[in-house]
Amino acid sequence: MKRDPAPAQGVSLGPSTFVLLSALPFVIYLFVSAPDYRRALDYILPGLGVTALVTLLAYLSALVLGLGLAGLLLLKCGRWTNARFGALALLAAAASGFFFSRPAVDYTLVGNADGRVAILEGTPSRVSGQIQSGAYGGEGMSVRSFSSAEDALAGLGDGTVSAAFIPTAQAPSGAPVLWQTAFLPSSARNPALLTAVTAILLLLLSVAGFWSFEHPLRIFAELYIDMIRGIPMLVIILYVGFPLQGALRDATGGALDMPILMRGVVAIALGYAAYLAEIFRAGIEAVPHGQREAARTLGLSGPQTARFVVLPQALRIVTPPLGNEFIAMLKDSSLLSVLGVRELTQLAREYQAANFQVFPPFNTVALLYIALTLVASSLLKWLERRTKHGK
Repeated sequence: MKRDPAPAQGVSLGPSTFVLLSALPFVIYLFVSAPDYRRALDYILPGLGVTALVTLLAYLSALVLGLGLAGLLLLKCGRWTNARFGALALLAAAASGFFFSRPAVDYTLVGNADGRVAILEGTPSRVSGQIQSGAYGGEGMSVRSFSSAEDALAGLGDGTVSAAFIPTAQAPSGAPVLWQTAFLPSSARNPALLTAVTAILLLLLSVAGFWSFEHPLRIFAELYIDMIRGIPMLVIILYVGFPLQGALRDATGGALDMPILMRGVVAIALGYAAYLAEIFRAGIEAVPHGQREAARTLGLSGPQTARFVVLPQALRIVTPPLGNEFIAMLKDSSLLSVLGVRELTQLAREYQAANFQVFPPFNTVALLYIALTLVASSLLKWLERRTKHGK
């Protein structure tokens, strides 16, 4: 009987990898002999560290968030679970009503509409938008931000601005009044809106859980995963980078102002967490249920069963798809160039704009991405072999 040949030991090169390695001398010769490619490489290479840093931070954050979402997907609904969430919704609604009932502050627009208007920092955007568009009943004006009413009045006095939108109590007597209004201060409006949204979400989750007999947090995790997977990554990056960051900065009074790099990390992590959550859920559910029952029979608690029995086996199962998501995340880090993050792609665009050359910068960045993905793929294959060996 003819026997199958024994599997080769050691590391074997695939045909595609062999072709790429064969082309390596030509690539080296290109960068050595062509000054344009050398200059492009010198300019773009610092972005390699930024790309690697963004990918690693986003991947670790997405792993933690994805594992948490997977845990929520496995929650079971208890007898009083939905009642507790309904009570939390009522508490949040009561808190929202408390903040909405706070006294409003009176503001007055003084001066004339011939130039710009001074707006104090922290003025709600909907109110300043009325002044800019003329929706308050007068002429639309461009705005300039000031930190205090005193600075705004000083700008009004020296002609820097022609009008000022300030608290009525600080408006100078005898000044022409263009508009008067009242609104909640940010210290009351922001928590009022936050608690109102929280109350509505908790109420909807409670009703959905009561109707479907599922845990409300599981419904929330499913909603998050379905929504995020339906939005392109570029849209998520733009949304987190600009409108969400602006809303967080306004809601916290400037205390939460993420730098551009951190916005990119958060955006990629939020986007990929939805995919990683499904991978973790599939890996956990692939572990036979009898092993959980055996662990509980031996006296292990729920967390001990998850740590010592379920997760080690699930991680072996999900290692290959997790590796694929890491490589995809590495390539999607190039989308952060729309935020101005100076990673590989952004530096290539800057070089192209400064030197009016197309092929040297973009060929260089393409080769760097190929090198990064090959290194990542090799490390992931090694890790996969190690996990199989330890199985």
